Amino acid sequence: MANTIRIKRRASGNAGAPSSLENAELAFNEVDDILYYGEGTGGLNGSATTILAIAGSGAFTTLSTDQTITGNKTFSGNVIVPTPTANSHAATKAYVDSAMGTVATSFTAAGDSGSVTITTGTDTLTIAGGTGLTSVAGATDTVTINLDNTAVTAGSYGAANTVATFTVDAQGRLTAAGNTTISINAGQITGFTEDAQDAAAALFTNGTHNGIAATYDDDNSKLNLNVSDFTITLGGDLTGNVTITDLASATLTATVAANSVALGTDTTGDYVGSVAAGTGISLANTGTEGGIFTVTNAGVVSLTGTTNQIAVSASTGAVTLSLPANVTISENLTVTGDFTVQGNTTTLNTSTLVVEDKNIVLANVASPTNTTADGAGLTVLGDTNKTLNWVNASTSWTSSENFDLATGKSYKINGTDVLTATSLGSAVVSTSITSTGTIISGTWSATINNTTIDGGTF
Repeated sequence: MANTIRIKRRASGNAGAPSSLENAELAFNEVDDILYYGEGTGGLNGSATTILAIAGSGAFTTLSTDQTITGNKTFSGNVIVPTPTANSHAATKAYVDSAMGTVATSFTAAGDSGSVTITTGTDTLTIAGGTGLTSVAGATDTVTINLDNTAVTAGSYGAANTVATFTVDAQGRLTAAGNTTISINAGQITGFTEDAQDAAAALFTNGTHNGIAATYDDDNSKLNLNVSDFTITLGGDLTGNVTITDLASATLTATVAANSVALGTDTTGDYVGSVAAGTGISLANTGTEGGIFTVTNAGVVSLTGTTNQIAVSASTGAVTLSLPANVTISENLTVTGDFTVQGNTTTLNTSTLVVEDKNIVLANVASPTNTTADGAGLTVLGDTNKTLNWVNASTSWTSSENFDLATGKSYKINGTDVLTATSLGSAVVSTSITSTGTIISGTWSATINNTTIDGGTF
């Protein structure tokens, strides 16, 4: 009967070496198909001090001894060939390096538009500067892209009395820069004359008037003044009264008091007579009795004007009331019709100016053009003049001062936000910004200008 020698084995459970073996004892783990051998002992039947894996699936190689391995082998990881230490090693490495060098590799380089295929060992990848850019291959593994200089002189542009002007090319670069003096005259501001007339008329028509009515005729640019009807009562030796409705053709009638001298019925010639003190006389300018009647020592009937308000003049048979050349109204003046000022200067010495019209027209000339509008605007007096003017040369509104928007407000173009206190509007897709602060987050999708890229630490 044949003898069967079995070694220690494990059919299931954990892979790996047994926890202990006797000296020269074998054990096979069927879980990982590895054969183990117990080595080293303190005596003939002592426990092994080392358990070695000596066989199993495939062949075992050692890490520190010379071995010859036959047959083709495939390595799935990186194969690292050490620096040669002998001629035979150098020859092997030289062969491998030569064989690898003959294997060409390629990669694709893509730009904003188009792409190229680069074959290593054959092609050269060139990083060329485009419009306004220059590339320099300087330090090892480094290509620097520089922004070309333009003809613009570096410095600050614009001042209190000038506005900066710029020329921008298709790449968004400044190719020219300068300053234009701010100059806007009244003729360049649309609606200025009309609004000034309306404002001046409002001073009259919105005021309180006594004895005179003011109306503004906007269509004809006229301010019409009408003195209210008034009554003159005669005194002294004369009695009666008259209501004045038309200063140019008013009739003044007095009734002769008791003990008077009648003129009679003769309507020809001049009448001259004397009346004693205390008697009365009838004066008339009716067109039927002309002439002059002299009152001697019989009292005085007179009309006296007020400086800069009412003027009084007299001629044969007539007393004329009129407005003087220079009129001063001590109280309010209301003009209900149009108010027209045809002088050269209109001065408004008032603390409050209220204009009902929604649009102030400036530079209102017979044939308005951009030239007649040049320099029109507003000037506020201060330590220096603060101006907002239209400049024809730049076809722009120009300001001598800053604009400070309230919180939450923004600058807009055609109804679209372009700038707020903290960000550019989303519609701004092209700028000429040449420097920024620290960029914390976001996605770059543009050519990087004037930046050195290398393989340093980061």
